[in-house]
Amino acid sequence: METCRIYLSGGMGNLSLEEQSKWRKQVQEAIKYNYEYEKQPLFFNPIDYFNFEEVRYKSEREVMEFDLNALRHSDLVIVNFNDPTSLGTCSELAIAYEMKIPIIGINKDDKKLHPWLEAFCNRMCSSIREAVEYTVDFYLN
Repeated sequence: METCRIYLSGGMGNLSLEEQSKWRKQVQEAIKYNYEYEKQPLFFNPIDYFNFEEVRYKSEREVMEFDLNALRHSDLVIVNFNDPTSLGTCSELAIAYEMKIPIIGINKDDKKLHPWLEAFCNRMCSSIREAVEYTVDFYLN
């Protein structure tokens, strides 16, 4: 089965570990257990490797390089604008945009976003469910 590597981008620094991970788990579980698809989704969840509660790194550069390497090898980015001030998220989106990796945005609370954040996204969704359905319909089938 062909694969689709999906990078899960979103704020981390200003959020609790639960806030960072809950939506990512929801996306992964919704796709894996509720849909049939032709391409096997392979998720990259940055929290599975580095987070702010369990320090497994020696420098922020190590974390940045690790995450950006995964991003560059992704077929799709799903971004949650749960912290629209996240510089890491903005950097990831700029790199994905430059590499022509499609970006699906989730802006659940309809937060005011910088116009460039909106412009980076191929599709902006108002819910996780909408983003999941769009991902399955357009990138996994």
